[in-house]
Amino acid sequence: MTDTGLAADYRRHLAAKEARVRDRLRSHGLEPLFGGIRRCPVEEGFRGHASFRVARESGDARVLGLDPRHGRAPLEETLWVLPPEARAVVLAARDVLLREDRAGAVFGFDVRLEHGSLRAHLVVSAPRGAAPLDGLCRALLDEVPGLLGAAVPSQAVEAGETYLLNDLGGKTVAAHHRAFFQSNIRLVPGMVAEVQGPVRAPSSIVDLYCGAGLHSLLAAAPGSRVAGADNNRWAIESARRNALHLGLTGAEYARESAEDFSAARAFDSPDVVFVNPSRFGCGPGVPEAVSAWRPESVCLVSCSFDSHLRDTLAFVRAGYRPEAVRCFDMFPFSEYLESATRFVPA
Repeated sequence: MTDTGLAADYRRHLAAKEARVRDRLRSHGLEPLFGGIRRCPVEEGFRGHASFRVARESGDARVLGLDPRHGRAPLEETLWVLPPEARAVVLAARDVLLREDRAGAVFGFDVRLEHGSLRAHLVVSAPRGAAPLDGLCRALLDEVPGLLGAAVPSQAVEAGETYLLNDLGGKTVAAHHRAFFQSNIRLVPGMVAEVQGPVRAPSSIVDLYCGAGLHSLLAAAPGSRVAGADNNRWAIESARRNALHLGLTGAEYARESAEDFSAARAFDSPDVVFVNPSRFGCGPGVPEAVSAWRPESVCLVSCSFDSHLRDTLAFVRAGYRPEAVRCFDMFPFSEYLESATRFVPA
């Protein structure tokens, strides 16, 4: 498909998505707060995380990628989702992998890019009982330009660097390759700026579903008190590492579900609470627990508009008023939409 055809497809997709969002907000009287959807520059490549699968038939192996419009397709037809700088990395990694994987053990691989530098990390998928693949990882590091690390989690193999260093909001936020981190390298800086915009040197921050600590770390001043929670081991290890690197001695990140954390703790009017759940939205009781702390502001960020709207209405019922709704099309050609809503006490 030509770039012109891609752009035309995307315009239609985005118009339909925005019409649906406006309709949903209108039905609840919230459309006046809507600031529109930030378009993704799909023509330039936008993903910082892409997955590839090895398909084998009659002894021959080929690598398939994922086209968000059509599903699985030959790798070369799916590279358009990545920035141009990363495409050569994927092709070189493919060649090394097919050459070195003589036992046919590799199922596929994931590529993750650092925000800012666009350096790449590769995670290889293989069964635990397969022949050791540490040699494959060493070959990848030796032969693939721009590769900072390679890993086979099922075999506990790590080669090169383990953490990706993401430059955002004037700070560097490290994320373990197995921790979730925002994948749209084009729109994340704008989303971060939107979330951080009204936050001014808060003395106290709570960060639920905190991941690697992106929002609380960027908002924190040297003396800020920060309490964050996430049940992902690698995310919490990343958040703690980041707090130490940034000198945030008043930061504590707990490996605990946001639901249990918010139910068990009491905070006295924190300056800001960031709530950034998965596409499934907040767990039961989270909006009510957060509202009971009487924070000065709440910022809700999530990647499913349906769950985001459900949680927005829960915060409204709990006594918080939304001030603005901003959306970012982080996931072009999908139903998902990154949305950010700011609340203040009603």
